[in-house]
Amino acid sequence: MNPLTLPVRLLVGLFLCPLGGCSTAESVALGFAPDQVSPRTSQRQAERRPKIQAKQREAVAPSPLAAAPEPALPPWSLPSPKPARILRSTLTPSQLFTTVSPAVYAVTAVGQPPRRALLQGSAVAVSAKEAITNCHVVADAKAITLANTATTLRAEVVSADRSTDRCYLRVLEGELDPVPGFRDYASLTVGEVVFTIGSPQGLVNTLGHGLLSGLRKSESAAEYIQITAPVSEGSSGGGLFDDRGNLIGVTTFTIRGSQNLNFAIAASEFWR
Repeated sequence: MNPLTLPVRLLVGLFLCPLGGCSTAESVALGFAPDQVSPRTSQRQAERRPKIQAKQREAVAPSPLAAAPEPALPPWSLPSPKPARILRSTLTPSQLFTTVSPAVYAVTAVGQPPRRALLQGSAVAVSAKEAITNCHVVADAKAITLANTATTLRAEVVSADRSTDRCYLRVLEGELDPVPGFRDYASLTVGEVVFTIGSPQGLVNTLGHGLLSGLRKSESAAEYIQITAPVSEGSSGGGLFDDRGNLIGVTTFTIRGSQNLNFAIAASEFWR
């Protein structure tokens, strides 16, 4: 397998193109914005969504967060060993959801003063104490909680790389239910059936499915998975799984003004 590697030009501060109002060459890629519970901050938060300009047939990657002052985050490290188990048996969609959904958590992040926006996204547990998500979900958080149908736990950011939008969370009490299986980017092939689980629009543990439609690399060699599975605001940080229930990616951004051009950063990038 030879994933496509093409140069990417990142541009920060572009105006978002209205849906349906841009040609393919003018499409704008942006990180899925976490859901914003506070309507007073929705416009301000929308202006800070990551943005890039994507040319036709170019690989795409999320831009750095916009230039507003950013809270300090811990340096990048690997707090959790990479999961070693690979699930081998194909599951029905119902079986897959039952198997992996306990490892996917809705993230609620209370913003720092003066904004104090209440943001929502998703995260995937990779050990009893750590979960992985996108930094744009939690970077401005004063308090973070992880929740699913079984539990609600407080968490904090313990490792961050803003340039690739990768963040690790660690729970402060209790334990998480980690993913049962894992696959590296190098083992993936275009055409595989894939499933997403996240909290779009705050709807906890929503299941979606589609195809793995492309394997892409950014200029910095970060690895991304292009998918046709549906995603929405609040999907950031959710899990992308193969048809056996192995975690293969974390849903991260989409291209506005297009159809089903959605992207996940490869799960194996969290152990680089």
